[in-house]
Amino acid sequence: MTIIESLYQYFKACPLLGDNKINIDYLPEKNREYTIDTITGDPVIRKYIRGPALKQYLFAFGSREAYGPDALQNLSNSGFYEQFAKWLDTQTKIKNFPSMENQKPIRIEAQSSGYLFNADAETARYQIQCRLIYYEN
Repeated sequence: MTIIESLYQYFKACPLLGDNKINIDYLPEKNREYTIDTITGDPVIRKYIRGPALKQYLFAFGSREAYGPDALQNLSNSGFYEQFAKWLDTQTKIKNFPSMENQKPIRIEAQSSGYLFNADAETARYQIQCRLIYYEN
């Protein structure tokens, strides 16, 4: 199983997402759905002399939300990402990580606050940048 597949399965169990669909590198323009998008960056944090490495998998977790002049709706959208970041922190504390075959996950975390990425008159894409840190032999 690839890392992105592991993340996909992992986030399907996140209680904050309800029954909403999760996509990979895709987010429709109107429906309320989520996406896991890969981000470029150096995957190696540290190489060890005997071969193993401490690595990271960078990704953005995003959603399409209702958007407009209603402050309560926009507060709710931003609040979701604050809760999502706290959920990731809790998962690290209790050591509940994505299931990975040849890697040992040690941390999953938000690297930014959730933010408005782009918007039209009715909907907006919000996202949060995250990373999964793991050991690999």
